[in-house]
Amino acid sequence: MKIIGIAGSLHPGAYVWRLLEAASWELPATADFEIWEGLDRIPPVVDGELPQPVDELYRMVSEANGMLITAPAHSTLPVQLSNALGWLSSPRAGAILLGKPVGVVTACLRPHEAMWTQTHLRRALGAAGAIVYGADLAVSSGRSRFDATGKLADKEFRGRFHKVLDELCSPSLAKART
Repeated sequence: MKIIGIAGSLHPGAYVWRLLEAASWELPATADFEIWEGLDRIPPVVDGELPQPVDELYRMVSEANGMLITAPAHSTLPVQLSNALGWLSSPRAGAILLGKPVGVVTACLRPHEAMWTQTHLRRALGAAGAIVYGADLAVSSGRSRFDATGKLADKEFRGRFHKVLDELCSPSLAKART
C-alpha cells in the first residue's frame, strides 16, 4: 500500500511537517510512505497547459492508495494547499480522488481551532469523491509530543493519530480499491 503525505505548511520545521515525519514511524510496515514536497510550486487552477508541478501531483496521487494531509488550524486553508486541492478536484483531474482514502490531521493549540480547517478539507476532498478520515490534535506543548528520534511520545496523542492511520490503511478499503 502506497501513501502520499502532504504538509499544508511551507515551513519545513512546522509542526505539521513533524507529524508527517512521525507518520513514517507509525504506519504499518507494509505501507510505502512518501512525503510530497512540491506544494510551494502549485499555482492556482487555470485553463491551458497543465503545469509540470500539477502533473507531478496528479501522477503521485493516482499511483498512491491513499493520502495523509497534515494542516495547521486556520480559519481558511493555506493558499498553496487550496491550490493543490483545487487542482485535485478539478475536472482535469478526472476521478483521481474517487474512493481514495485521505487522512486529514490538523494541529492546533486548542481543539476547537481546527474546526474550520477540517471543514474546508473535508468539503474539498469529499466533493472530489475521497473517503475522508480526520482528527484534531491539540499541540499546546508541541516539543513534548515527540521524543528525541521524532516519534510521537504522548500516548493519548499517538492513539488519536493511529486511529486515522488505521482507517487510512484499512485492509477492507485496500481490497475495495483493487
